Amino acid sequence: MPDFGMPDAMPHIPHEVYQSRLARLRTQMAAAGYERLVVFADREHSVNLAYLTGFDPRFEETMLIVDPHRGPLILVGKERVGMAETAPLDMRVEVLQDFSLHASPGTGRDPCRRS
Repeated sequence: MPDFGMPDAMPHIPHEVYQSRLARLRTQMAAAGYERLVVFADREHSVNLAYLTGFDPRFEETMLIVDPHRGPLILVGKERVGMAETAPLDMRVEVLQDFSLHASPGTGRDPCRRS
């Protein structure tokens, strides 16, 4: 294998790139007649949301709701709130308890009990 060495710096995508991606998405939404757009992401399907927001929802489900007139809303489990708040795209962040880890305090779910 060739030795490519280690990079000198971590790649950085500027905030403006994410704003531009969101603006293009909104333009396409308007052209298609969409009032809202929902982007769902989970462990296996995270790249669309990461592309739009810079937030990588690798470990749990996440949902992004894009409105043409308000800032995007991202719904995350409580374990990922801090990460979502530091994403390059400015978003409203809310907890959706169903996206939190199973049996964590506040979920009301017991993994040992059958429904």
